[in-house]
Amino acid sequence: MTRLTTQLLVMLAAAWCGCAGAAAQQPSQLVGIGITISFDENDSVWITQVVAGSPAARAGIQVNDELLAVDGRSVTDIPKEELVNRIRGPERSEVTLTVRARGDKPRKLTLRREAVTPPNQPPETGPRPTTPAPQAPQPQAPQGSMKFTQVSVKDPGINNIEAVSFLIPAGWKTEGGVQWFPNYSILANLLISITDPQTHAAIEFLPIQNFTWLTHMIVPMAPGANYLGSILWQPISDVPQFIQTFYVPQALKHLQGARVVANEDLPAFAAEISRSLGGMSNVKSARVRYEYQVDGQPWEEAVYCTLVYTDWQLGTLWSVHSAYAFRAPKGQLDRLTPVMNTTIDTFRLSLDWYGGYMYVQKLFNDRMTTAIHDAAAISATITKNGEEIRRMFSESYRQRSESQDRISQSFSEYIRGVDTYKNPFEDRPIQLPSGYHDAWVNGRGEYILSNNAGFNPNVGDTTEWRRMDRRQ
Repeated sequence: MTRLTTQLLVMLAAAWCGCAGAAAQQPSQLVGIGITISFDENDSVWITQVVAGSPAARAGIQVNDELLAVDGRSVTDIPKEELVNRIRGPERSEVTLTVRARGDKPRKLTLRREAVTPPNQPPETGPRPTTPAPQAPQPQAPQGSMKFTQVSVKDPGINNIEAVSFLIPAGWKTEGGVQWFPNYSILANLLISITDPQTHAAIEFLPIQNFTWLTHMIVPMAPGANYLGSILWQPISDVPQFIQTFYVPQALKHLQGARVVANEDLPAFAAEISRSLGGMSNVKSARVRYEYQVDGQPWEEAVYCTLVYTDWQLGTLWSVHSAYAFRAPKGQLDRLTPVMNTTIDTFRLSLDWYGGYMYVQKLFNDRMTTAIHDAAAISATITKNGEEIRRMFSESYRQRSESQDRISQSFSEYIRGVDTYKNPFEDRPIQLPSGYHDAWVNGRGEYILSNNAGFNPNVGDTTEWRRMDRRQ
């Protein structure tokens, strides 16, 4: 689950405990059981830190365990501040916690509070610094369980409605959003990165745009100029060269000086995209792999880029159909690729946003540039005519969604370690990392993969989880 930055240190300073009869401690020590907890958006409580050698550590509590109850009372029934007070207390007193590791059954542990030295304790006295945001779990190998949660990205440019949604590994963080480019024919881009705070492995959506090249220009124009909403540039058919020319200078600056270690064409994937576009265009798709250094440490990155070319009587129209990057410390990228691909595979535009976007594009094509620049007027018009806009573009949206499903299925051939399941809530396929015995989904679009025999997420949870069947 996506955890909020709210984090509570459940180890009590000796000065506070003194009134309860605790012995005086050194300023560098606290009294407690040695854990830090955080709350997610559903008010579930998670262990985000366990101090080595503490009562919690000796009892086998681990980071990312879920805290279910304190002294027999469910954490959902206890106000947050009271919950902290229930966990902490006088030295040598006891507290009973009910915890659950991912995929395991709940277990009760009775712990005796004692003086604990937190890690990285600042030597100076005075107010304690703010506790840092909890560290999210690194995606685990196919052992135990793994969870994906759904992220909704809203667009302030169109009344703050949901623009897209996708799955991310539980605990990963998103940064960025929808950015509009009113002077270009691709009017909006999703510029967002999704990062594991622990390893800094990341997924990054790259900007896409249309290009054009005129065989004969009546009025000479410099390359890079905006020609009727497209960037004037001679077609580049080599994907690594395109990445070097357009992405490395800005969006992927960290790849400056990086070494290309592999360039793999994806012909079947390109053919599926060509079919989705009516077969009138030439499509080039490739996965380009790089190696580079970050602070002296080796990293790997795979950039996936698909280019579409269409010849016409005056020259060539070409564009970036899709582009994104997977990066990780060297040695981890192959393992994380199926996990990261789940985000790409589950990327879905909302119908309301798609209709609004297509409406604005219609304004662009009609040359209503004044309306395009007036964002407030666009939002008001979309709000007023939302249902009509939805009807106008619903069939186009359906066709696009079906095409995207076919493209995702084709692309899964290139992603080793992916299984296809059927989501019983949505009656559609989904690709998830392979190597797990069971896969579960709930109505909120969250997924759990598990290898633990007998595991059932419905036990102890009010949410309805359904087991998914693997497609052959």
